[in-house]
Parts: sequence; structure tokens; C-alpha cells
Amino acid sequence: MIVALDGPAGAGKSTVARLVARTLGLELLDTGAMYRAVAWRALEQGVDPDDGEGCGRIARAIRIDFDADGKILVDGVPGEPAIRGEAVTRAVSAVSAHPEVRAAIVPVQRARAKRGRGLVAEGRDIGSVVFPDAEFKFFLTASPEVRAERRAAELGVPERRAEILEDIRRRDRLDSTRKDSPLVEAEGSIRIDTDHLDAAAAAGEMLRVVRETKRPEPPPPFYRFLRVLDRAACGLWFRLKIEGLDRIPARGGAMLAANHQSYIDILAVGASVPRHVTFVARDTLADTLWLAFVMRGCGAILVRRGTSDRAAIRAMSETLSSGGIVAIYPEGTRSRDGDPGTFKGGAVMAARLAGVPIIPVGIRGAYQAWPRGRFFPKPWKVAIRFGEPIDPTAEDARERLEGAIRRMIGDGSYGSVPPIA
Repeated sequence: MIVALDGPAGAGKSTVARLVARTLGLELLDTGAMYRAVAWRALEQGVDPDDGEGCGRIARAIRIDFDADGKILVDGVPGEPAIRGEAVTRAVSAVSAHPEVRAAIVPVQRARAKRGRGLVAEGRDIGSVVFPDAEFKFFLTASPEVRAERRAAELGVPERRAEILEDIRRRDRLDSTRKDSPLVEAEGSIRIDTDHLDAAAAAGEMLRVVRETKRPEPPPPFYRFLRVLDRAACGLWFRLKIEGLDRIPARGGAMLAANHQSYIDILAVGASVPRHVTFVARDTLADTLWLAFVMRGCGAILVRRGTSDRAAIRAMSETLSSGGIVAIYPEGTRSRDGDPGTFKGGAVMAARLAGVPIIPVGIRGAYQAWPRGRFFPKPWKVAIRFGEPIDPTAEDARERLEGAIRRMIGDGSYGSVPPIA
């Protein structure tokens, strides 16, 4: 998924893009920082910002990368805060207008999108030139007066507001009138005026559009085939009883977090939920060839056991942000006695990043049907209950999740237990 964010200087694109990228679990691509890096190197080497050939030579030679937080690295060295200096700010519009510079930098920007993670890219020509086929396009703007006031406050120099306002108007003229890739509102982009919005509110508007528009991918054919077998097995062998299924959203993302009594837990969730469920499993299960085949066919997310697997949390967040359902067992392993163990925080973290609810899931009877050490499950009644959604942003979200599941399962057997308060 590519989210393109364009807009004039000082509109708050960098801050908003960072918030959106963090929430959606996507990579941040600050294209303005890339042109600032070229301008910085040009000034260092005494190259006139109006010298297209000289600036183009620097753009072709420079090595640009980004660290884990999306901050630019220039030839392996952090570019912040040097690229944000006033001299660079005055020069960057002229430098970025040269066709020679853009011819060198745009391919680097497009190459970032081929890494497969998905990204939020911000700049001046993202939706119109760099990623014209982006799934989401936004144009973030504000009046020159508001942008100047914000910039003056950011620099702590309110007395220079008039000077900053004139510079912003100058940059707007240069950016919108340059021959190569001028600043325009790309076709199909959504305009967000931030005169009366802070960065968090602007990011919230973008996230609302993404979540309401994005449709989850259809279940893989292999998953649909397995689900038919799963439903038959759970109905005949375990006489599966399902409660609270109406709490699963018909569309949009949600995190399902369940207790883990046995392998039946996966079968129970898969048979109950009418949508495609992306299961989270420990990576060592893939050591078994047939299990690796099944998990790959169902699109499972593998977690390195015993570690804080950021890549897995990011993958969960991306799936949730795209409108998918993710199922996780926060204990991390099957219970040895049927009682829940200690819940880890990955479920809450991923749901919080994606901005989706956590639905507690209580499974009863699975331990009696297939405890550890037993080769094959015996016929036994199994029940699954979906509880009221939990807000992942609550400070005690993990404790509330664990408490809800413990109340739902009672002693873990099939017998009826009171609903959650």
C-alpha cells in the first residue's frame, strides 16, 4: 500500500506523514529530506543552487538511506539537523527544480516502494509524478500566514514572522511554477486544509479515509478449502458451540486474542469466524514441512519465540490497518494445565498501532479434548465465546484483556459460565 501526501512548504507534511506511517505500520519516505540532502551537499561543496549540472552531479553521487525511525542518512551519516538549516531551506526549492536532480532522485524514491513493506511518501509531486498509481492520495495545505506563524513558533523567532512569510511565498512560487514536476494537486487526491487542524487531527482524517476505503484481501483459496474441512470437524467431533459472534465486525480490522489450551483453539477460531483470519504462530512450527505448507497457504504471521519480534508486530499492524482480522494467543504457548498463563503485550501493541479494537476470545473444553502429550484429540464438547471489544489505547488494556478471558472461560471446561460483566 502506498499513501501519497503532497503539499506546500510548511503545511506539516513531515509530522503528519510520520504519524500516519507509524499508525499503519508502513515505511516513511520523506522525499523533501532527499532534496534537502542534495542542497546540503551542494552548499558544502560550494556548488551554486542554480547550477543544474553541478547539483545533478551531486544527486547522482550521493548515497541516501533512512534509519529505522525514517530519519535520513546521507552517505551513512545522519542528515538531521543539518538539512533543516536556514541556508538549506533557502536553497532547496532551486535545487529540487533541476531536471538533472529529479532524474537522479525519483528512481531512488520508487525503489523504496519495491521493498514490499508499503510506505507513506510525502513531498511535492508524489501523487502526480512519483507514485501516480498510489492507492491513497492526499494534498495537505494551509494558508501562507498560518504556515509562517507555525514556522516562526517552531524556530522560536516570532519577531521574524514577516520574513518567514515572504520566504514561504517565494518557495510556493518556485515549487508551483517550475517546469519539471511542479507542485499540483494530483488527480484523485483528497484535500485537507490544516488552518484549524493540528498534526494529530490531520493524520486522523487521513487514517479515517484509509480505514473506511481499504478492503481486506479475499481469503486465499487454500484457506477457504481448509475452512470447509475445519467446520465439519469442529461440528462433528467437538460439537462446537459459538457465542458472541455478532461482536466480530463485518468489515474493518480487529484483533482476536484468545486463551491457548490446545491446537483445537486454532480450529475453533477458524471454524467460527466467517471472514479470513490471519493467525499468528511461533516460527518453529514451520520446521515441520506439512505445517509450513499449511501456514504459508493460509497467510500466517510467524513470530520468533522468546523475542520482541518487531517485524511480526509490524506485519500484524499492516494486516489490521488493511481491514483484516488477526488472531493471536497472547500466552505464546499452550497451557500445561488448562489455565491461562501470563499474557504478553504484542496483541495490544499491534492493535494500538493499527487503531483497531481487541476482541477477547474465551475457549472452553479444548484442553480436555486435546491436552499436551496426547497424539490425537478425543471427542469432546468445545465452546468459544467472543467478548466485548476492548480499546487498545487504554493504559490497562492488557490487564483488561486477560481478565475478560479468565471470566469467560471459568474453569476451562465446557460448562456454561456467566457472561462478562
